[in-house]
Amino acid sequence: MDVLEDFEEIAADKQHAEIKISVMHVELSIKVRYFISQSGIGYCVLLIDGVKGKGLRGKVESAATKVYVGRAVLIFLSLLDDGKKLITVPALFEKEPTFSENVDLSNFIINAYFPDNLKKTTEEVYNEHLNFLKDKKISNNTDNLYKSILELPGEGLEILRSYR
Repeated sequence: MDVLEDFEEIAADKQHAEIKISVMHVELSIKVRYFISQSGIGYCVLLIDGVKGKGLRGKVESAATKVYVGRAVLIFLSLLDDGKKLITVPALFEKEPTFSENVDLSNFIINAYFPDNLKKTTEEVYNEHLNFLKDKKISNNTDNLYKSILELPGEGLEILRSYR
């Protein structure tokens, strides 16, 4: 995994460094690394570390998912002066998704990129984030960015769980 120039890694406790995600009949084990720059951009790398299936259907689904073990999901974040969070995430849906009203997305501007089977480099996704940031004013509050980047995987999971 590439670490971008001018970004430094943030030390994270175990709660933020390792997460497990249950999706249908499959549980993904993910290791997370966080990076931040003084320019007001942060990103996290979610490295798919393992896949476990639950039940017969889960074992079949996990066998198909094992190809993604070792691949990384890249998520970039910038806080804007208007208080919104601009995130660049992989497009997991072929059409515009709809979400449950229980999750408030009004604080987010979401830029989705085509993940190319999670083979895009950190530099490629970073450039997509920068292109989307054009003409937007980035907040330079690094304390809020630090806090927001650590919350990002959890917020992302809530968004995914609310997908209809």
